[in-house]
Amino acid sequence: MEPSFDDVWAECEDLFAQAREQLTTLKTPQPAHVIQASVNALFRTTHTLKGMAGMLGFPRFSQAAHRMEDIFDLMRQGRLRSTDSLIETLESGIQALESGLAGLRRGQPEPDDYLHALRRRLGELEALARPPEGAVLDLTSLLDLPPDVLKALSEYERTRVTAVLLAGIPIHGIRVRLDLRTFDERLRALSEAAGAQGELISTLPLEAPEDQEELCFLLLIAAQVLEIQGLGALPGEGLEVLELADPERIPASLRSEPIALSAPAPATEAPQPSLPAGVASQDVEVLRLPAQRVEELEARLMAVAQVRDSASQVLRQLQGAGGDRPLVMMGEMETGLLEVQKSLLQMRMVKVESLFRRIEPMVKALSRDMGKPVRLSFQGGDLELERSLLGRLTDPFLHLVRNALDHGLEGSSERLAQGKAETGSLKISASQRGRNLRFDIRDDGRGFDLARIEARGIAMGLLKAGQAHSSEDLHRLTLEPGFSTQERASQISGRGVGMDVVRSEVEGMGGEIQISSELNRGSLVRLSLPLSRAVVGCLKVRCGHQDFGIPLSHVLRIQASPAGLTGGSRVEVLGEDLPMESLQACLGLPEPAGGQRLLVVLRQQGATVNASLEIALGVDEVVGRADLLLRSLPELAHAPGIMGGSLQEQGILWVLDPEAVMGLAMDSLMRRVAGV
Repeated sequence: MEPSFDDVWAECEDLFAQAREQLTTLKTPQPAHVIQASVNALFRTTHTLKGMAGMLGFPRFSQAAHRMEDIFDLMRQGRLRSTDSLIETLESGIQALESGLAGLRRGQPEPDDYLHALRRRLGELEALARPPEGAVLDLTSLLDLPPDVLKALSEYERTRVTAVLLAGIPIHGIRVRLDLRTFDERLRALSEAAGAQGELISTLPLEAPEDQEELCFLLLIAAQVLEIQGLGALPGEGLEVLELADPERIPASLRSEPIALSAPAPATEAPQPSLPAGVASQDVEVLRLPAQRVEELEARLMAVAQVRDSASQVLRQLQGAGGDRPLVMMGEMETGLLEVQKSLLQMRMVKVESLFRRIEPMVKALSRDMGKPVRLSFQGGDLELERSLLGRLTDPFLHLVRNALDHGLEGSSERLAQGKAETGSLKISASQRGRNLRFDIRDDGRGFDLARIEARGIAMGLLKAGQAHSSEDLHRLTLEPGFSTQERASQISGRGVGMDVVRSEVEGMGGEIQISSELNRGSLVRLSLPLSRAVVGCLKVRCGHQDFGIPLSHVLRIQASPAGLTGGSRVEVLGEDLPMESLQACLGLPEPAGGQRLLVVLRQQGATVNASLEIALGVDEVVGRADLLLRSLPELAHAPGIMGGSLQEQGILWVLDPEAVMGLAMDSLMRRVAGV
């Protein structure tokens, strides 16, 4: 694909992310105007995607986006009611478009119909929304407005007036006079304030008096109550709120008649008039920059940081000549640079929650299609990873989830026969472990049949008969190219089919994949990906003449000892007897002769709450805490105990990988016991 289209691809990704957010808003009870705002946003999103597809030269994608646009148009007109079934269909449609676009970006040919799997359901929705015998109900005559103003309403606005009145929502008018010089800014502000209280149906110009240099407008708002105090009118604008239409005035014959038009179901409980996070209260300007330009800016900042460090050293040598003010200014500069570096880093990052949003509709659809009820749960969605990694991770992740549902989880009858709950469990979590971002995909299904895997491995010549094979080896075997225990490939997935591609993709990102399971108890697939850069809160400690950073996420406690302790000692921490090892011994540095009096207690959390490891590290000095801009340097990929480096005024401060250091500490303690 042409590099000139990179911005178009990026904008398409953002549009899909916005669509998922708006669909999430529709899943929870909301006021009618919030639902309408989300539906309008979805309509605009699919309309834009349709145009983007035309720009990229994909006519079938454009047709599919147009089909989804039509469905959202029916919703915004009030001819389709928002239900769980409808939202599920819409999620599947958006996911089909997103998956199709990802395939096109990889160079795959266009399918004949992106929405083939949804064709029947979309047809049913369109038939449901069709007015009987072409009749269209119009209740705009109930508005207390002059005929010439009513004629100015568009077809869509007439449809919305009818829909909200049938839903029992009154329609108010806001009449206002605005200064000619600032009318556009003030009209936008009033529209946003009114839209926060209800649905803004229309903004109509009115005729102003001849002797006044002002513009007059009438805003139509659908809301149960309209608070004039919340509109923020300025003196001289003559703002006036009018009662234009009361649903009680609808003739009883029309209220009781079954008609096609219906508004989205109003929330059972009306919260305070505010928009949720997924609905933007105003347009936000988005600037798109090539990644190379951001990298160049980062490199310039690093160069500036080095100059800052050199200047700081000179100032310390000249300390006293100009008082403390130069050092204070240098500290402020250091803080400002770190904030800029953080902001640049944020430009690259996206929340893991966006990956979870892509998974949820697929799991629901597969659960329904396979007849397997599934309880899906997520954890760690607030963690962040680089946007480029997310794009590469999506397909492998979706494959693993499909595997878990298709071949991991049993059907309801099989689960009940085994004494399990009828509903299967699928848990997906994200966590930061040292320099890695870890994803766990757990299910409580069948687990891997290791005996069958071993037999299949021997038959394929991948294993030797008569030799003992560990469970780790057998689980690893499922990641080999072409390996599968399935005689026939499932339409959904095949345990092992394509797993080598998952492994290749993960390892291509510098990560690793691990599999473990217990027969009839479930399985765990763990993906670990290195973070190339991050801002990490660290405890700065000193050993000899070298400073190190220890991520605070693993620091349980800092404790002083009345006497110097040497490696191999035992120490009591919060009532627990813990082993103590010198940090110098862990890193292969000379230990202090007199022992160490300061202990940093680290904790490594295991798979369960009780399965954790705690150890006390002896250090010479605790310098303090700091937020460090961490870089994972390629030459440190295999350096034991090192997570990355952060440029500081004295040079590079090495940040330790807590879990690796704890492993080094246990090895050192075992060597002490063995006398090696």
